[in-house]
Amino acid sequence: MPSADPSVDVVVPVKDDPRLEACVRALLAQDHPAEKLRIVVADNGSRHPRTDLADLDPRVTFLSEPRPGSYAARNAAVAVADGDVLAFTDSDTLPDPSWVSSAVRALAGGARVVAGRVRVYPRDPRRPHPVEAFEVVNAFRQDRTVPRGFAVTANLVVPREVFDAVGPFDADLPSGGDAEWCGRAVAAGFPLTYVHDAVVSHPARESYAEAWKKLCRVQHGRQLRVRNGEEPPGALSAKAFVPPVGALARAVRAAELDGPRSRLAYVVGAFYMRYGRAAAAVKHR
Repeated sequence: MPSADPSVDVVVPVKDDPRLEACVRALLAQDHPAEKLRIVVADNGSRHPRTDLADLDPRVTFLSEPRPGSYAARNAAVAVADGDVLAFTDSDTLPDPSWVSSAVRALAGGARVVAGRVRVYPRDPRRPHPVEAFEVVNAFRQDRTVPRGFAVTANLVVPREVFDAVGPFDADLPSGGDAEWCGRAVAAGFPLTYVHDAVVSHPARESYAEAWKKLCRVQHGRQLRVRNGEEPPGALSAKAFVPPVGALARAVRAAELDGPRSRLAYVVGAFYMRYGRAAAAVKHR
C-alpha cells in the first residue's frame, strides 16, 4: 500500500493531439507534492511530436514509441517510470487539480486499483450534436462499469507493485486493452474501486464520423480478444436492433442535459448509437 505522499508517474500516450499541452499544464498544476510528481508523455507516431513540452518543467519526460497503438505507448512509458504509483490518463483530458491526490488517498485507504470519474462535456451545452448529447450522459461511466470489473485508461491509478503483478497492457489490441488489463487485475485479486472525487474532464465526440470510428475500433478490439480466447464469442442479440424507445425517458431525467434542444439531440444520438453499434458488430464479425 502506497504511503500518504507517494511518488507518482502520470502516463499520457499521444498521437497528433493539439490538446496535449493543455493536459500537461493541468497535470503540472496538481496539488500533489510537486517533487513527487512526474509526467511521462509517450508519443506514438505524431507527425509533429511536441518534444518542446519537456521544456515546460523538469518533471515532464517525453519519449517516442514507434510501435503503433496507445497500449504499446503506455507500456513504453511504464518502462521508464520509477514512481510508487502509476496514473493513466489521455492527451485530450483536463485533470482536476486534485485528481492525483484524491486517487492517492483512496490507495492509502486500501484501494488496489482506482478508477476515477470522467466528466464528459460538449462544445455548447445548449446546442450539442446528437453524439455529444449521448456521450455526455453515457460515455466513460466508471460508476457503472467498475462493478462489472472494467475501467478506462482515461482515469486509472494503480500502485506500481500491483501493475507489475498484473503485467503490461496487451500492445496488440487496438481497443479494449484497458478492459483486458482490468480483467487480469480482478482475476489476480486486485478489485477496482470507483472514486468519485478523482476527476478528469473529457470532450465528447462531436460527429457521427467520430462515433463510427470509435464503434468500429471497439468491435475490432473485441473480436481480437475473442480470437485470443479472452472473451466468449457471443451472439449478436435481438436487442441490438430494437429501437431505443427508453431514450426519451432518459433524456427527460438526465441532469447532464441542458434544455429541450439537448434532450432531443440525446434521443437522436441514442438511435444512431444503437444501430451504429449493431452495424459495427456485423462489420467486424
